[in-house]
Amino acid sequence: MLQRLFKHFQPYTIFCIDAFGASISLLVLFAVIIPYQPIFGMPVDALYNLGIFGGVLFFYSNTCFIQRPKQWKLFLVGVILGNLGYCGFSLFLLIKHWNVIQTIGAFYFVWEKIVILAIVLYEGFILTKSEESLKA
Repeated sequence: MLQRLFKHFQPYTIFCIDAFGASISLLVLFAVIIPYQPIFGMPVDALYNLGIFGGVLFFYSNTCFIQRPKQWKLFLVGVILGNLGYCGFSLFLLIKHWNVIQTIGAFYFVWEKIVILAIVLYEGFILTKSEESLKA
């Protein structure tokens, strides 16, 4: 049933998946990492900056899913660039604050990058497909 629902909304499902991933990142960031910041080590101002960036990506992906733009591939490129930008910004903050990052914080931020990059690879795969092949 879920698979049929996803096929019905193709190619826009990828925007929903991306928004869901951004919402999970935001939830973990604001419900776990910020309240327990000393355990993770990343400074609070850096965490809020990541939250703002992630919130913008969440809003963008949700808007693309709801609006269903005809030029969806162009908007998907925007999602991919946004995700890569988030990874780059997060990696910059990780390196900048490495001396205060705790082991669990390093582990979380590195794994988050791996997950996001896997999603970016899948989005790139979707980008190469035609709309008809996605619905088949």
